[in-house]
Amino acid sequence: MNDDTGAAALRDFRYEAQAADGHPLSGTLRAKDADDARAVLERAELRVLELEERHDVTPRPLRGDDFYAFNQQLAQLTDAGLPVESGLRLIAEDMRRGRLAASVRAVADALDAGATLPEAFEANRQLFPPLYGRLVDAGIRSNRLSGVLLNLSRHMEMTRRLQAALWRAGAYPLVVLVVLVAVLGFIGVVIMPQFGEMYDDFAMELPTLTSAALSLSTFALPLLIGFGVLLVGVPLTVWVLTRMGLGGALRDHLLLPLPLVGRAVNRNLMTRWCDLLRLGVSAGLDLPTALALARDAVGSGPVRRDTARLIDTLEAGKPLNWAGHLEIIPATVPASMELASQRADLSAMLGDLAAMFEQQAEMRLNTLQVSLAPFMLIIVGGVVSTAVIVLFLPLVKLMSSLM
Repeated sequence: MNDDTGAAALRDFRYEAQAADGHPLSGTLRAKDADDARAVLERAELRVLELEERHDVTPRPLRGDDFYAFNQQLAQLTDAGLPVESGLRLIAEDMRRGRLAASVRAVADALDAGATLPEAFEANRQLFPPLYGRLVDAGIRSNRLSGVLLNLSRHMEMTRRLQAALWRAGAYPLVVLVVLVAVLGFIGVVIMPQFGEMYDDFAMELPTLTSAALSLSTFALPLLIGFGVLLVGVPLTVWVLTRMGLGGALRDHLLLPLPLVGRAVNRNLMTRWCDLLRLGVSAGLDLPTALALARDAVGSGPVRRDTARLIDTLEAGKPLNWAGHLEIIPATVPASMELASQRADLSAMLGDLAAMFEQQAEMRLNTLQVSLAPFMLIIVGGVVSTAVIVLFLPLVKLMSSLM
C-alpha cells in the first residue's frame, strides 16, 4: 500500500479499518496527505474507521507514577476482557505526554507485527522495568494476567509507602541541619564581625573562646558556600549514580551500616524481597525463578548474594533452611518458606512475612523520627546558646570590671 511517487514528501499515517468480512485491521502506510491515505485504503476495499498522521516521537521509559498508572490501567482493561492491543492503544490515547504514549504504542506495534505480548515487552524492555516482561509472560502462562498485574500494582503501592516513610524520617533532620547552618552562617558572617569591631574599639583582652570564635568567623562565608555546594551536589550525585544503576550499591554501603537508619532500610529491603517473591510464586513461577526475579528486582548486593545462596541450595536438592548463615535475610525466612512449601501455602506465607517486615520497617522509621527530633533540637539549642555566650562573654567581663 505504499505510493513511491514523491517519496521525499510522503508522510506516515496510522489507520484502523475494517475489511469487507468485518475483520478489523490496523497499521501504518505512507502517503502524501490524509486524503491520499484514505484513497489508498478505500481502493483496497477497506472501511476506514480512524486515520491520523503519525509523528515520530522518541519513546520515553515508563518509571515511577507513569508506570504505576499504566500497569493499573492495563490490569483493569485485561480484567474486563478487552484485547490487550486495543487496551494499549486506549492507554496511549489517555497519556498526556507524547513520548510516554509512544512507548505504549511501540508495544502495540510489535503486537501488530505478530509478536506475542511477552515478546512485545521484551523487544521494548528498555522502556519498562526489567521484571515486567517476565511477569507478563508468567501471567499469560498461568492464565492469570490481570491478577498478576493487580498484584504488581499492590506491590508498587507498598514500595511507595515505604519510600515515603523513609523520606519523612530523613526530611526533618535535614531541614533542621539546613536551618542550623543558616543560623550559624548568619552569626558568623554578619554578627561576629560587628562584635569583633566593637571589641577592638575597647582594646580589651578577649577570652580564649571568644577570640577563637572571631578567628573562625573569617571562614564562615567560604564554609557556608561549601555547605551550599554540598547541599546541591550530594543529591545530584546520588541522582546520577542512581541513573547509572549504582543506587543500590550506594544504599548498601552508606545506609545499611548506620545504627538507626540501617535497621529500617534492612526491613524495607526484606519487605520488598518477600513481596516480590510472593508475586512471582502467585504468578505461577517455580521457586528458583521467583527467587531470581526478586533478587534482580530488589537490586541490593547483600540480598543478591543471599538469594543466590538459596537458589544454589534448592538446585543442590537440599531444603532451604540448609542454606546456612545469610547476610541480610533472617534465618527464620528460609525455614518458614520450607515449611510453607511442604504445605503448598508459600504465597500466603510470603504475604504474611511481607506484611510483618513492613510493620517493622514503619515502626523503626517512627522510632528514628522520635529519636532524632529531640536530639537535633538539643544540638541546635546547644550550638546557638554557645555562640551567644561566647559573643557576650567579653561584655559580661567588662561590666564586672566596671562594677
